[in-house]
Amino acid sequence: MKVLLLVPKRYGFHQSFRETFESLGGEVYTIDYQHVMRGWKQRVNTQMFRLPDKYRQRWESYYYEAINQFYRQEYDRIQPDIVFIYNHELMVPETLAYFKKRSKIGFFLGDCPYYTPGNRHFLPLLYYADAVYTYDTFWIEQLTKMGIKNMHYLYPNTPTDSFYEKKLSAEKYAELKSDVLYVGMGYKTSWGMKKAKFLSCFADFDLQIHSDDGMSRWFEYYPELKKCYRPRTGHISVEQLNDMYNATKIAPVDANPGLLNALHWRWVEALGAGALPVMEWQQNVVEIFGDADVPAVKVFDEAREMTAYYLNHEKERRAMVVWMQNLVKEKHSIANNATLMSTTMGIGAQQKIGIAVAANR
Repeated sequence: MKVLLLVPKRYGFHQSFRETFESLGGEVYTIDYQHVMRGWKQRVNTQMFRLPDKYRQRWESYYYEAINQFYRQEYDRIQPDIVFIYNHELMVPETLAYFKKRSKIGFFLGDCPYYTPGNRHFLPLLYYADAVYTYDTFWIEQLTKMGIKNMHYLYPNTPTDSFYEKKLSAEKYAELKSDVLYVGMGYKTSWGMKKAKFLSCFADFDLQIHSDDGMSRWFEYYPELKKCYRPRTGHISVEQLNDMYNATKIAPVDANPGLLNALHWRWVEALGAGALPVMEWQQNVVEIFGDADVPAVKVFDEAREMTAYYLNHEKERRAMVVWMQNLVKEKHSIANNATLMSTTMGIGAQQKIGIAVAANR
């Protein structure tokens, strides 16, 4: 069974899906269009939303066609049995119709087509899917209303080869050390102010904020964040991010604009590396943790007292980290996810051996 992943390699859950399909006996290939479209083309595309729609469509007819032509060439070369896509990856319906002739199609939604479209074809693409997976139960409800079939709640497993606890060298630890670490995008819209307000509740501690210039927009309102800000000029690699989380104790996790019920998956990455996520409360807290008293705040100002407690009680912090890690391993294991995906995508009984092997890992 050949599996083609259209999932950005820079995201930790690329490794999660690779591990899941490999456990099913899959021969996994990955295409990341950002390795094809580099330099000025990427920069132009990120700003194209500012132009009138007729100019955007002209650009997209060029940019999308170049990407989709590459997809079709690689598809013909690999001839996969399954194509698995993160969000939309700038696909067009004609390409999916071509894939659909001989392959099963699966999607994992990390963003919602209603709120973070990115691609005018995002929603139409989902109708080609044999199965759609997401970690936001709100999206399942809303997209099912639209007639999109076979939607399922799924949290990718923690990619243990990417996010794990390790002993850093003394030099590396001294370079990266913090008590509280936030890594993420800033926004110049009101969502950015919400994020800045959340992070301001951690500013009394040794906080580092690694973000883009969208964060600096809000220093006027939250000047205490300026001293914590570390401008990020490029993407932080998975390896570097794992080291950064190993050198901190607390990781604030807010909800981004596209999440309605879900916790941002960053909490899984931080937790895997041994940092305790202090999370903005979302409905999925209950779905994941039940009635357990986990560090999730319904009012942002609660984060200050909660963080102070765990920084002053290392034994309790470690106990919470270990408990949460074990819960994730149990509920969102490779074996459990492989079983769900095999069943819902109709991958076939021949993959049961792979699931049994994954269960013993």
